[in-house]
This record gives sequence, structure tokens and C-alpha cells, in this order.
Amino acid sequence: MTTGYFEVEALKNYLEITNSKISYVAKQIGLNRETLANTLDGYEPSDRTRSKIKLYLNNIIQDLINELNYDVDKHTIVRPKSFRR
Repeated sequence: MTTGYFEVEALKNYLEITNSKISYVAKQIGLNRETLANTLDGYEPSDRTRSKIKLYLNNIIQDLINELNYDVDKHTIVRPKSFRR
């Protein structure tokens, strides 16, 4: 069942890809586990819940970009000089 909110759908995909537990992710987001479970099950999320989910996903993406040394302007991963040929 789709909720119609891209934040919730993105979080569902994130949970599926990473095999994270809902309780762990709810604690990281700052939500009650029951609230997050209800939101993922299709209940209407509040604006506050949606903004917390969006902020959490933005932080995850930013961490990935920083870890991979991804150059947003060039759309490439910048390799360290030691990896270059």
C-alpha cells in the first residue's frame, strides 16, 4: 500500500535496503516506534513526522556523499590521488 508521501516511500526503501530495525531507525529519527510503524503501514503522517523523516533521510544522503567523496557538480566520485593511475 502506498502512502502518497515520498518521504515515507523513501524510508520504506531505505529500511528494505539496509535491513534496519524499525525501533532503531525510530530512535535515530526521534519518533515513537509505534508512530513510525503506523506511518509505514499507511496511516496519515503529521507534518512534524514527515519533516523528521525528511531530515533523517537528508542526513543519511549527506553522509553518503561525504564518505564517497562524491562531486555533486561533476556527478562523479572523486578518487584520492593514491587510487589514480
